[in-house]
Amino acid sequence: MANKMPRKGSAENSNIPHTRIDEESWINKYYEVGEKIGQGMFGKVFKVTHKETDEYWAMKVVNKEKAGGSAIKLLEREVAILKMVDQDNIIKLNEVFETGKKMFLVMELCEGGELADVLREKEIFSESDTKVIMKKMFDAISYLHKKDIVHRDLKLENILLSQNPKDPADKLHIKVTDFGLSVVKGGVGHDNMMQDFVGTPIYMSPEIIDNKAYSQQCDVWAMGVIMYSLLCGSPPFKANTEEELYEIIKKGEIDYTTNPVWNTISEDAKKCIELMLRTDPAHRSSASEVLHHAWITGIQRESRNVLDLMKQFRLEEEGQKSAINGDVENGEDPNSLLEEPTPEKETSERESRKNSAEGKKPGSGGKSGSSQNSTKSSTAEKSQRLSTPGQRTVSKSPAPKANNLKTLNNNTRPTTNLLSTGKSTAAKKKT
Repeated sequence: MANKMPRKGSAENSNIPHTRIDEESWINKYYEVGEKIGQGMFGKVFKVTHKETDEYWAMKVVNKEKAGGSAIKLLEREVAILKMVDQDNIIKLNEVFETGKKMFLVMELCEGGELADVLREKEIFSESDTKVIMKKMFDAISYLHKKDIVHRDLKLENILLSQNPKDPADKLHIKVTDFGLSVVKGGVGHDNMMQDFVGTPIYMSPEIIDNKAYSQQCDVWAMGVIMYSLLCGSPPFKANTEEELYEIIKKGEIDYTTNPVWNTISEDAKKCIELMLRTDPAHRSSASEVLHHAWITGIQRESRNVLDLMKQFRLEEEGQKSAINGDVENGEDPNSLLEEPTPEKETSERESRKNSAEGKKPGSGGKSGSSQNSTKSSTAEKSQRLSTPGQRTVSKSPAPKANNLKTLNNNTRPTTNLLSTGKSTAAKKKT
């Protein structure tokens, strides 16, 4: 017997089925289970075929009893977030089955493997291939951030390669996966910033390491680490211990001298990396901004980080005040500068300007211009609507200890090797 389970929160409008079943054999009515393609601490992943459509999927089978409460919460969080998203470069969840002991996630099949494995084989990616990959990643993360979703564990191991149904020739079609550490923010402002010490050390941003309140900008930092790694085959920050690694990350010094490959990389690519690896998140570019960076678009744009925007706001505000003061000195009512012009007012102003140019007084003759033939004066000439950019507030806390970096399965890896540092630190509340 199967029962539809109620959905919670933002995912309640999702069309993804979540079905409670009594026996797992019920799944065999719809899916033919094939070879095992993966295995984790608490479950396995199988390649399955939908019997009606002949479509291939990946089925993640998780033993809830073996996983325990903490891991199940992460899994439920991942399911809830995947029900909220629909974007070409984010892994798709097709449906969920659940028994009292197990959970079955039917997900998009990505047979190209992890980006980490591909990098290990290739050693480096060309700049052109890196641009293709990063453009898609910027697209995906910008999409998530607009939905107030923060991934918090972006790394090469969590980027999969798959076939592109829209372009079979695309060999670099990526999918962002593993949303177990992801969260949905409640909005902007300090109260909606995060405090948990989470992630994979080599990809952690300075604000997380410093135990400061942090925002979605931690994802941008991780993308900077990924891009650097793709271009030269190793991470920007390396050390023998986690404590040393954290100190190096907090300095944020990027080295383009030790690896000769950087002599072949464009300045725009290096600048894009630097904008993502700024240690101060207020100076760091957003996901949307790097998506429109000159390295991606080929178009030079002005910097739009928070401090630059604040400076621009002050300059524009001062310019507006100067314009108003100038008009007041000329006898014009300052309040009129902030009014929306009406058609009657525009016609009167045009008549006045025309008569003045012809040396006539108002009402002394001369034809009033037709509204169809006249050009409306721009509202922007009368007023500027300025908005203050949101500020990211941070709070200081004691620095994390090394024993805070244990993973869920207590399996840590050395930080000196980029491709063997894939373990994530589960969410821990700061003390």
